[in-house]
Amino acid sequence: MSHPRKIQPTQPLDEVDGEVFFTRSGLKADPDAYDLLPLTDGWLAKVDVVRMKERAAREAQADADAARIVANGRLDAACERFGDDLYLAVKKNRSSARWTQFFSSTRTVSKFVRQALPKQVTRVIGWLDSKDPVLDKHRADLEPWAKAADAAIAQTAAVSTVRGEVRIGREELAADLTRERDELHDALTARARERGLPRDWAGQFFRKVSRPEAVEEETAEG
Repeated sequence: MSHPRKIQPTQPLDEVDGEVFFTRSGLKADPDAYDLLPLTDGWLAKVDVVRMKERAAREAQADADAARIVANGRLDAACERFGDDLYLAVKKNRSSARWTQFFSSTRTVSKFVRQALPKQVTRVIGWLDSKDPVLDKHRADLEPWAKAADAAIAQTAAVSTVRGEVRIGREELAADLTRERDELHDALTARARERGLPRDWAGQFFRKVSRPEAVEEETAEG
C-alpha cells in the first residue's frame, strides 16, 4: 500500500501541525494503534523548532529594516545640514574646489541624499578624513550616522544567512517527518496484517490528499 503523502518544505507550519494532530488523535482513539503513539512524540517539537527559527528570522529582518530606515533618515538630515552650510560657505558656487570635494558640481544636496544608501555611506565616510571647518562643525552628526547606516547595511545582508538557515530547517523537517510518517505507516500496516484489520486501516491515520492537491504535488515532484 502507498505511503502517506510527503510533507513539503514549503507547507505552512500550521498545516503541518494539523497533519500531526490528525495522526496522533487517531492513534489515541484506536485501541489497536494506541501503543504506537510514542512514535509520534517528537513531531510537534520538530515543527516548533522551525517555527522559532522563522520567528527569529522575521524579527531579525524587522530589526535590520528599522536600523536602516532610522540611520538613513538621520544621515540624510545630517548631510542636508552640512550641505546647506557648505553652500553658503562657498558663496553658492558649486564649481568651487571646496564644494566638489564633497558634492558634484551638477548635483544638489537633495539629489545626493536620494542616491542608493551604500553609495551615500561610502561617500560620507570618505569625507571624514577632511579637515574642512564646515565639515568639522557637522562631524558629530555625520560620523555616527554614517557608521550606523554602514552597520545597518551589513545587518541587512546578514539576514539572508538567517533566512537560509530557516530554509534548511524546513527541508530537514519535511524529510524527517516524511520518513517517520512512512515508518509509522509501515508499523500500522504490519499491525493490520497481524490482527486481521482492513487493508486500508493504516491509511486512516493520515490525512487524505484531495485531487487538486495531488496534482500539485505530482507537478512539484515531476
